Amino acid sequence: MNKTIIFLLLTILTSSCTDINQTENTIARIESLQAENDSLKTILADINNKYVFDSISLRDIPNYKNTYKMNTDVQGEIVFVGYNRNKKTNVIIVDSISYNPKVLYNPDTLKMKKGGFQYKKKIDADRVYMKMLVETKNDYGKEYEGISSSAIQAKKN
Repeated sequence: MNKTIIFLLLTILTSSCTDINQTENTIARIESLQAENDSLKTILADINNKYVFDSISLRDIPNYKNTYKMNTDVQGEIVFVGYNRNKKTNVIIVDSISYNPKVLYNPDTLKMKKGGFQYKKKIDADRVYMKMLVETKNDYGKEYEGISSSAIQAKKN
């Protein structure tokens, strides 16, 4: 009988120590996951205050003043172009835009090629105006929408 009681007491003590160790391990794991979660929330908050792009391309834009004559300097600008391939980055040429509700008049969506949007406009007057809606949206980060306007002056012969 004594052996049975001693065995039963040892089993209960061992079981209770195991439960304490498991509880301590669980508490430590919960604290570690909470710290990781807080860190991820900080990173996500930081990302949501920035523009996020899936890809970039590099553009070498020569200066319009370059003459390309012998013994002259050549100037240009290297530009990194960030863009998204998610079909939510667009440049749309329009005649005009109205708001509330937003309506685009005579829209022409340009196709993207490596982050750039090429256009062709006929100069059929002394001054030609272009208005473009530029927008980029993403699941994370800031969104951008703006209007770009250009005036092209025809050269006179």
